[in-house]
Amino acid sequence: MNLKETKIPCFILAGGKSSRFKEDKAKYFHKHQYNLCKKIFKKVFFVAKEKKFKNYSFFIEKSKEYAPIFALKEIIQKYKKIFVINIDTPLITQKDLIKLIKKKAVAKENPLIGYYDYTMIKNFDFKTKKIYGINKRQISIKNASVNINKKEDLSILPNKIRKIIKI
Repeated sequence: MNLKETKIPCFILAGGKSSRFKEDKAKYFHKHQYNLCKKIFKKVFFVAKEKKFKNYSFFIEKSKEYAPIFALKEIIQKYKKIFVINIDTPLITQKDLIKLIKKKAVAKENPLIGYYDYTMIKNFDFKTKKIYGINKRQISIKNASVNINKKEDLSILPNKIRKIIKI
């Protein structure tokens, strides 16, 4: 399936503080995640509070809060139908992303990976800042819960990915 024909853009969430990583981990994973998403989606944007990398398209979120729910709302209001993935999940595969987009679902283990649209805004809970349950369609994706939060977590990555992210 060639999803590049769809008009659904992909947004890579790269705006976190990376406090447990002790530096901005987006600089390690941005090329890997971008290349993965660009194989599937015609339009790919990074999402952050400021532009972090040259030569990449960005969606600059307006919220002062560091919680993805605020950025998701801003993006959905502008684009209506979107696909999101977080920057620190390098074990997600192209096959996983295609499975999620075909079913218009999110990863059961990590709802920061998947499909969202304007009909889901009514499910947002800004008090708790949680995104679980916004998209009721969920599919289990093997490596969706494997995100890199600390430098020690880098040891779980296969050599193929370690070379791409230059560790």
